[in-house]
Amino acid sequence: MKNLFLKSIFALITLFLVQIKSQAQQINTDALDAYWQLVDQLKKGDTLACEKWQAFLQLPGNKQYVANQAFSPRFLETYRKALQTAYMPQNADRLKKMMEHPFDNWIVYKANQYKINEAALKTYAQGLKKPAYLDSMYKQAWAWLPKRLQTKSPSTSIFFIGIDNDAIVQGDTIVFTTWSAFNDDKLRYGILGGHELHHVLRKGGDFGVVKPAHEALLYLLSNILNEGTADMVDKKTQLSNLDKIPTEFHFDDMLLNHPDSIIKQIDTAMQALADTKEAKFMTVKQARKLINYSSGHDPGYFMADIIVRNGFKSDLINNIQNPFYFIYLYNKAAKKDKQHPPVISDKAIACCRNLEKLYWPRRG
Repeated sequence: MKNLFLKSIFALITLFLVQIKSQAQQINTDALDAYWQLVDQLKKGDTLACEKWQAFLQLPGNKQYVANQAFSPRFLETYRKALQTAYMPQNADRLKKMMEHPFDNWIVYKANQYKINEAALKTYAQGLKKPAYLDSMYKQAWAWLPKRLQTKSPSTSIFFIGIDNDAIVQGDTIVFTTWSAFNDDKLRYGILGGHELHHVLRKGGDFGVVKPAHEALLYLLSNILNEGTADMVDKKTQLSNLDKIPTEFHFDDMLLNHPDSIIKQIDTAMQALADTKEAKFMTVKQARKLINYSSGHDPGYFMADIIVRNGFKSDLINNIQNPFYFIYLYNKAAKKDKQHPPVISDKAIACCRNLEKLYWPRRG
């Protein structure tokens, strides 16, 4: 009876451990594996049938990425043809000529990067499913989060794909293009993953019902904080090592495209909102254009960097969910900074505090 009891307990423990293991977070590389199979046919000189291409784009990872990027059917067809140009041997002379001016043939260039670096990318991909890689992503994200947010998100699906050169977060899904992660990991292991996981773990607040006059400013404040703080995970390292990564990952233009001017215009918009008693306000469309469609990287990186270099890193991390506090902290750092970045006016700060009372009442 005792042995039967012990066997039953052992069986239950084993089942529990198997269930835990089966539920453990993993990195999905199915779309990447399918990419190598896809291009193997092109290497033999076969064209890429439209039906096969469309089926490939429907794979989890690819589908989420294409939808997030809002790629048009025309763009996707251009990408299909670019793969044929890059991989089919009968196009070798044409490819060579096009790569003399890679930025004039950008999509073909991106496809060719996967081709000429295939061996290194395959070796790199072998390490993606090892626990150490996922651990490195969390480690990089946690470095810029307070203890209360240094958790894991096992429900988040993580995909690596074989097209393009970006990374996105949408809901509970992260998609990395392998070429992007491969190059960032040369600089510091897991930093691109850390950036995207930072977005997931930071858990930005919900403003609730927003008045139309406030939508643009809340959009700006939320996105500037969201990207500015996540940029501390990876972009500082990238900007310090531009000689070690391909030109397409030189984010200096995106991060530093007149951020001082953008800050001044946000200040002006806040003052106008106050002066006109909300009769005059910026639209979300205008706000997106103002930040150069950068999702907040510009001027978020610039502002977060000023905060950190003036000794307020701990304050930033401890209040990392509060977009209003980010503005106050930036202003405090800007007044101290030796490079004299723009300081936000008292009237704009007062407007920001009013918005905080409305949309961050129990958290600010």
